[in-house]
Amino acid sequence: MGELVKKADFLVAGLGAMGSAALYHLARLGADVIGIDQFRIGHALGSSHGHSRAYRNFYHDAIYVELAEAALPLWRELEARSGEHLLTLTGLLQFGRRGSDALERKIAVMAALGRAHERLTAADVAARFPALRLPEESAACLTPLGGFLDAGRCVQTHLRQAQALGARIDEEVRVERVSLRRERPLVETSAGRYECERLIIAPGPWASEVLEELALPLEVTRQQKFYFRPGDREAYAPARLPVYGDVETQFYGFPDYGPGLKVADDGLGEVTSADGVDRTLDEEKREELQRWLGSIMPGSGFSYVSGATCMYTVTPDRDFLIGPHPDNANVLVAAGFSGHGFKFSALVGKILAELALEGRTKQPHERFRLDRFGRAGN
Repeated sequence: MGELVKKADFLVAGLGAMGSAALYHLARLGADVIGIDQFRIGHALGSSHGHSRAYRNFYHDAIYVELAEAALPLWRELEARSGEHLLTLTGLLQFGRRGSDALERKIAVMAALGRAHERLTAADVAARFPALRLPEESAACLTPLGGFLDAGRCVQTHLRQAQALGARIDEEVRVERVSLRRERPLVETSAGRYECERLIIAPGPWASEVLEELALPLEVTRQQKFYFRPGDREAYAPARLPVYGDVETQFYGFPDYGPGLKVADDGLGEVTSADGVDRTLDEEKREELQRWLGSIMPGSGFSYVSGATCMYTVTPDRDFLIGPHPDNANVLVAAGFSGHGFKFSALVGKILAELALEGRTKQPHERFRLDRFGRAGN
């Protein structure tokens, strides 16, 4: 498999949202660390690229409310250190029919935790955000701690700051095998062998292949996003429009940022694989999302700009997988972020770094144990 080419105390395999953040936090804490990725940095073939990902603390489960809030100061710290603008708070507006279980469950969690939220009628929404015209029978909830992260810039900033702190990055290095039989993990790659004291694997949609021995119950789904440009861009700018989502259709969108208003379907797409995903855009899905956008923002004159495919890597319970490999405590895994993990990546990176360096973290993570599903055949 080739001679030993690199040694480090810590190795991070996979430099998307989670891996880039782990590399940064390890470097910030003074670790000797190398990061590797199978592609060139800045690629658009995984789940961490693009102009925007939603940031929100509006969840059906208290643990995600608290984790999202714990991530916020880490994003602001990264902005302060780098001078980059990464997080824009616009507020988050979610809406549905009156009495919607999906909406009411989230509102109940916010109320129980004492978090800021505001119930709005369709008329309230129109008065607050003139571009939006929800159906008269709609109910809505506005939460101020919502907005969007500049996804590609977040990943790049974590990596640049990690390098400034002494981390090394090797691009176009594909993991072929991870040896768990020895105390010091050994990673065999397309560029030779890497040996380390602690290994963090953050493989994104390649998790099932890289971690084949765990038989993790993960599904990779094909998702699509589309950008539309309004006739009057100022009326749809982040200062005048929140991030918005329909809990009934699971469609959601962003203000005019980057190429235009990004709109996507949070419902799970067809099951695929990371290397086999069809990247051809579906015209039918584009038209469906454009009709939905036009129905809640009439008279906008939207024109189609562009689209792209990406992937979700989904666990059966939609919770994450974070923690030690059950066969080797010196290997940590971060996977299965189920389409809603990006906002947490600054915090997940810190959790992984603390677990790797100290074997413990103050952040809750037991719920995300890798072995909670057992193994196939057990």
